[in-house]
Amino acid sequence: MSNIDKTMDTPPVDTPVDTPYQAPQRRRVTTDDTEGSRAKRTVIGGPGRNAFDEVRENEKFYKEQHRDARAKNRAAAQDNENLRVLLTQAEIVIKDRQEEVHRLQVQIAECQAQMERMDYDETGLHAQIQHDQERLSNLLQQVNNAQRQAAEASAQAYQVQQAMQARDIELHQLRAQVHKQDDEVNHLRLQIQAAARAKAKATPIRRRGRVTNELFGKDPSAQLLPTLALNPAPLPAESPAEPAVVPVNPLVERFAAKMEMDVVGLTELMGVLKLALQDDNVQVAVNTKARPRKSSAKADMKKACAPETKELVLHTHSLLRRVTFEKFKVELGSDFIFHSPATERQVEDFAEAENATLSHWQWDFNTGYLDSAWNAVQMERLINAAIKEDEKGMQYIRKGEIHREFLEFVLSEQLERYRGDWKLFQPRWLPDKDRAETKAEAVARGKVMVFMRRMNSKSINAQRRKFLVRRNTTEAVIAMKETEGASDLATWNRILELLDHLQSDGMSEEEEIPKTISGQKVKAFQILLCVWREPDIAKIMRLVDMQKQRFEDIHNGTKSAVRERSKDTGNRAAPKGLPRCLYDSNWFNSLSPKQVKELKVSKEVFALFVAATERMAM
Repeated sequence: MSNIDKTMDTPPVDTPVDTPYQAPQRRRVTTDDTEGSRAKRTVIGGPGRNAFDEVRENEKFYKEQHRDARAKNRAAAQDNENLRVLLTQAEIVIKDRQEEVHRLQVQIAECQAQMERMDYDETGLHAQIQHDQERLSNLLQQVNNAQRQAAEASAQAYQVQQAMQARDIELHQLRAQVHKQDDEVNHLRLQIQAAARAKAKATPIRRRGRVTNELFGKDPSAQLLPTLALNPAPLPAESPAEPAVVPVNPLVERFAAKMEMDVVGLTELMGVLKLALQDDNVQVAVNTKARPRKSSAKADMKKACAPETKELVLHTHSLLRRVTFEKFKVELGSDFIFHSPATERQVEDFAEAENATLSHWQWDFNTGYLDSAWNAVQMERLINAAIKEDEKGMQYIRKGEIHREFLEFVLSEQLERYRGDWKLFQPRWLPDKDRAETKAEAVARGKVMVFMRRMNSKSINAQRRKFLVRRNTTEAVIAMKETEGASDLATWNRILELLDHLQSDGMSEEEEIPKTISGQKVKAFQILLCVWREPDIAKIMRLVDMQKQRFEDIHNGTKSAVRERSKDTGNRAAPKGLPRCLYDSNWFNSLSPKQVKELKVSKEVFALFVAATERMAM
């Protein structure tokens, strides 16, 4: 590369604007070109001409050099501009890098500050761990002290248990004396009731409801069980002259066959018990042994280990019931009344044996069952089964939401209920007869006590209670009339069939209303109309209610609340599947074909009542 090229490649800092090249002006010789006389120019060679040609050659060369220099200058200017753009971009990148470096420096400073704080916290944690270790040592010391105290308490509990056994013997003797006093009281009560019946012959019985005198004869208050002037209406498939067949309750028939009892005798016994149920003063022999109160410490322990929500508590009860019913092969808790428990000999042999195990499911319902080693093993087996069942679901026990201690408390309470139900149906000693109850008598007494318990339960609604009271009253009347051979026995049997058809859904609705009698507020109910029900059914129900009132007056039981009939209709829908004669004709005819189809009227043959003209004059 020549020196000129090197000089031209160096980019100038400031490049002036390119100007067009101008050749040096030459002096021209003017000639006189006149028309017809043009001078002819000739070139004469010589030194001047050669010098001139050389100058022109040099001028041409320098022009080419100048053009090349201008082109290189333009290229250099373009390169200079590109370099300026690259320099600007580089400055931007450098600025971004500087900002990033600044951010990294800030982060490094923050990390250093955080590390310093962590070092400080680590020092505090070491101090906290040391403090917790000291507390743990203190707690272990307290646990050791508690274990020693528990050992001392167990020794005291053994002494208390021995004292309680002696107390049980004393209570047994006192219970025998109480039973003897109960027998004397019952004897006096029977004398009072006999006097009350004699008095009732002269005292008219209060009657409620609009029932004609013809239904009860001329003087219905003169007897406890007046004869109804009604006969069951003959069914379409039977003759009016044929006697009505008394239906036998299948449940009673099966139970009588199982217990080897006479069906009629069992029915009479149940009727007498249901009749006695109407008297609140009637006492049934019960175990007077007081159940010890649960200590506050036990209640506090149960509360401490209970789940946080009510839903988990209910889930625990349901889980244990489901597992218990499955293992013991029962459907309800009340089925344990027929459970065959382990004998005292079996329980003693199990307690004395070493490493004894149980492979079958059987409770120990003997005295001291809560402290029985037999029941402890059975409860542990049930809890393990409940834990396995919980593993298949939400795993509340694994999560710690339900504790094993709470399962033990709940299962212990359920065992107490099962044993209490079983105890109700066990034969007891009858001092007046100097014998023990038969199995049938014990079962009948237990059913009455269970029925009384259920009647007092708030879970049974008013319609259900009304149905049960009417049905029990009817069964009691049937049992008494069967012994008398009454002429209206078939009528009461038909009433019982009517109640079995209607059930609790067929009873009228009631609304509580404010009522003031003699300046005092009393509990009263307003009876709403059943527009769907045959009107004659209301009269029959009033007959049953009047008979119940007679029982209350004779036995001085709890009086029923005041009830007033209203013209308002109830809101409950008509029950489905009843015989056609139990529906009101006007109401039934107003239904559409679709409504009649949805009603699913039963095709069973049934009829109500007709007047018994032969008994109206009695």
